Amino acid sequence: MHRLDHCANDNHHRSIVTVRCCPNCGRTVNAGIPIGRCLEERHATARRARSTYCVNCGDRLAREGPLRRF
Repeated sequence: MHRLDHCANDNHHRSIVTVRCCPNCGRTVNAGIPIGRCLEERHATARRARSTYCVNCGDRLAREGPLRRF
C-alpha cells in the first residue's frame, strides 16, 4: 500500500484533531482515539464522501485503478 510522504490534509498540523486517521493518507493523526470497529455501511458512507481512507480505522476505502465494466 503506497502512502504519500507529504499529505496536504490539515489534520496533520492541528493541535486538536477529532479523528484517529487522516482521510487522505490513512496515517494516524490522533493516537489517543481508540481504533473502533467499522461496519461496511460506515465505509460505504465514507467512500461516497470521497474519503480514500477510513478516519476511524485507517483502512483504504478506494479501489486501486479504474472500475472495469464488462
